[in-house]
Amino acid sequence: MPHDPDLRGDQPGAGILDRAMLILRYMATAHEATAADLAEAASISRSTAYRIAHRLEAWGMLQPHHEPGRWIVGPEALRLGVSVLQRSQVAHVAAEPLHHLSDLTQETTGLAVRIDRTMVFVHRNPGPRPSPISSRIGAVRPLHCTAVGKAWLAALPEEELGAVLLGLPLEKHTPATLVARAVLERDLALVRRRGWSLDNGEINTATAACGAVVLDDQGRPIAAISASGPIGRVARRAEQIGPVVASTAALISRRLGYQPN
Repeated sequence: MPHDPDLRGDQPGAGILDRAMLILRYMATAHEATAADLAEAASISRSTAYRIAHRLEAWGMLQPHHEPGRWIVGPEALRLGVSVLQRSQVAHVAAEPLHHLSDLTQETTGLAVRIDRTMVFVHRNPGPRPSPISSRIGAVRPLHCTAVGKAWLAALPEEELGAVLLGLPLEKHTPATLVARAVLERDLALVRRRGWSLDNGEINTATAACGAVVLDDQGRPIAAISASGPIGRVARRAEQIGPVVASTAALISRRLGYQPN
């Protein structure tokens, strides 16, 4: 059986499963899609695309976009992706440094990768102290108001960052969430200068986190790490925790082959 079949929706013998797989393949690279987009991707009618999309939605492979008539990747598809990413090189390399980071900071640490417009945690190391932070693998977090998300965004080239921000809904989660693009860009500039990010109650008023980006051997962002905990405990120690998170991310990056200039 070939690993990457050349399937087309109009190919003789193509069935509903083939068309569903074509839709999922399309969604792997598309941020979102309408029924027309799915119909074109699978060479089927819009009515058939609607029926397949609703079945995929029922299985959690797709989920409705906040705009009616559009879909995004669903939680079950993300879960499958996370199960693969957990076995990836970056998750393997990061495990020991993240455990050490938990010991140093006494907080929960984690590794997240970007999937679409979110960061998804593929590794968590619970800290030794009580914390409201979830240690659930597969937790999905926004890009613009989390330590891992802002660390990732700050590492993007300027032109790419502009394109990402242009299509990124800056939704308000707490009174501290940065929802103005200019304010977020200033915060990302600060992240670049000091080498670490801070979520100070921006996604949850009870929590804070420091984050830093992990780079691959080409110097591109491949993941981000964080140390998180209660806001009263982490925010006041951010100037101590942040640099330790940054040095841990740098260590992981070097072990992945990145060589700073």
